[in-house]
Amino acid sequence: MSNPPPYREPADRQRVNVYDAWEELYWGEKLGCTAQQLRASVDAVGARVEDIKAYLATMRHKPDPTVHQPR
Repeated sequence: MSNPPPYREPADRQRVNVYDAWEELYWGEKLGCTAQQLRASVDAVGARVEDIKAYLATMRHKPDPTVHQPR
């Protein structure tokens, strides 16, 4: 994943625009998630950054169903 230039800011600092490739990179880096996770988050809770942060935090605490969990 390439880093966005440090001198550019998103058009709206409170909302994520997943239709802008640069903003998708910026917010993925800022929020510590992949582009796919970011798009899924926007689909689930909308584009507000605070809602996405909260959603990602809850998702990070759930076990991955594709990984075998020991009993």
